[in-house]
Amino acid sequence: MTMERVAERAVAPARPIRRILVMVYGHVADVLSAGPSLKALREAYPDATISALAVPYVRDMLEACPYLDHVLLMEDFKHKGSKWIHAERVWGLARMAPRLFGRFDMVVVLHARSNFLTRLAFLSGAPIRAGYQDGNPAWLLTHRAQPYAGVLSFRDENRRVLQALAIPVRGARMEIWTGARDEEAVSTLLAEHGIGEGDVVVGMHPGSHWTCQQWYPRQWAAAGDQLAERYGAKLVITGTRDEIPLAEEIAGGMRARPIILAGRTTVPQFAALIRRMRLLVCVNSAASQLALATRTPMLNLIGYENPTWTAAARGEAMLVVRGSTPEDAPSSWCPWHLWGRLSECHKEEACMGRGGMQMITPELVVAAAERFLAPEAVAGAERHG
Repeated sequence: MTMERVAERAVAPARPIRRILVMVYGHVADVLSAGPSLKALREAYPDATISALAVPYVRDMLEACPYLDHVLLMEDFKHKGSKWIHAERVWGLARMAPRLFGRFDMVVVLHARSNFLTRLAFLSGAPIRAGYQDGNPAWLLTHRAQPYAGVLSFRDENRRVLQALAIPVRGARMEIWTGARDEEAVSTLLAEHGIGEGDVVVGMHPGSHWTCQQWYPRQWAAAGDQLAERYGAKLVITGTRDEIPLAEEIAGGMRARPIILAGRTTVPQFAALIRRMRLLVCVNSAASQLALATRTPMLNLIGYENPTWTAAARGEAMLVVRGSTPEDAPSSWCPWHLWGRLSECHKEEACMGRGGMQMITPELVVAAAERFLAPEAVAGAERHG
């Protein structure tokens, strides 16, 4: 069945909608992918009070979103993939349901395949509840998104939920909402290290929630040195506070002198920093989605994993760099069989590169960077600016 026919069969809510809750569980990549749907929801209900339910990590980002009125917080799960997760979810429902009960006319679940959120939507008592059924009892939801086989991007997953409510999502562009203070903080950081407006800034983001999806520090160092020598780039290594040792290891193996800004920015400031870059080189992480949201050219280093979830939409400046094809991927490269079951894993350093990243070379990365850093590419980008 085509998406057009699904949209034709969708039924718009008949009752007045004054209070809406959107569940956007997940970290930065999940929340950014909700942007087009949040915008569409605001356009459909301009006078409604729209709240988001999210984890604390993305609070700053969502509080700056112009399509939301309030941000409610839920604690992230600490026992994913363990025998305790069921009890943690039951406890979470017992804590959250009374906070939400009777407060909303509509609840929209934008994260597919979350039994917890589907049940929480039902327990909220909202008369209109939209999301994916995903094996749950049909009565938990009043408006069910069209199921799909295979893999969709996060943006397309969310689009289907709104289509179930007969709300069109026009466009796929993600947004990140930064303010003047974020821009000023980044300008100050860069100025402290001698970087001005006219400098060619290239970002390197080596960190990932999965050690097997990280690239070797020596490879980062070799690629960074070549980019600095060939294009006169000022290199900035980014990441979280926990990734400072990784950034220092990379910098320690380089002839060039990169600036380490890992752990020195909030999420909105990180977005403002990416906006200042001529190019971002990263592993498949939230950084890639921030680059898409800021329209910053980006090389996305990907191993065996399927890039569809976070893929670029038409016209977005993402170039995927991989040393293998999906067909080369073994059925499981994880000795603990945890890939796909958790949202992060750092079991041991020996896992670095195990997920197909070992086949990416510095030469592949530098060759791909030429598309965005060569003088003629820069001149063309400025003309079409």
